[in-house]
Amino acid sequence: MEVAFMFRQQPRVPQSCPPAFLGRYTVLPGDTFFMIAQMFRVRIEALAVNNPHIQNPNLLFPGDVLCVPGFIPYPCCTTLRPRIRVPFGTSGVAYVNFAPRGGQSISFMATLPQPTVFGNFDMYTGDIFIPGIGGFSNHLFPTPEDPPTWSTRIDLPTVASIMPNSTVIIRPFNSLTRVYGVPLLDGIIHKINCQSCM
Repeated sequence: MEVAFMFRQQPRVPQSCPPAFLGRYTVLPGDTFFMIAQMFRVRIEALAVNNPHIQNPNLLFPGDVLCVPGFIPYPCCTTLRPRIRVPFGTSGVAYVNFAPRGGQSISFMATLPQPTVFGNFDMYTGDIFIPGIGGFSNHLFPTPEDPPTWSTRIDLPTVASIMPNSTVIIRPFNSLTRVYGVPLLDGIIHKINCQSCM
C-alpha cells in the first residue's frame, strides 16, 4: 500500500521591510515576480533585492508575502477623530490599501448625520493631503440607515504614494456654491499609527 503525502509550502513572510518598501502584498495563485513588478511600477531587480526572504524569484507560492513600494506599512487603518463638537456616535476610519488597478487607494467610512446639521451643505467629501504631492478628494455616499454610514474610495495616481504625515479629513460640502465647511473628522497617517486591520 502506497501512502501519498501532500507537501504544502509554508508562506514566506519577511520579518521587516526596507524603508521605501513598507507595503505588503500577499501572493495569489498565478502571480509572478514580473507581474507584481509591473503592478507596482517597479523594476523586477528592485523587487527581488527588497525581498531577500524569497531566494528564487522564479518560484513564488500563494500566501508568500512580498515587500512592495510604500512609505507607510499598508494595508492599514487609522481612526478619524472629531475636530469640532459633533453629534454623539460620529466617528470614522480611513483604510489604506492597494488600488484595483495598481498603486494605492484610501477608503473613508464614517457615521455622520445629514450634512445640513452643519449648515448649508448637501454632501461630504473625503480628502487626503500628501506632503510634497498635494491633495486628492472624492464625495462620500450614504447608506440608508439613520444616521447613515458615508463612504468613498480615492484611487491615487500610480506616481503618487501615501507618505508619513499625510492628513485625511472629512468635511461638509455644498455642491451648488462649491463651498466647503470646516473639517469634522481628521487623522494623520504615520508609520506607527496606521495599524494593520486585516
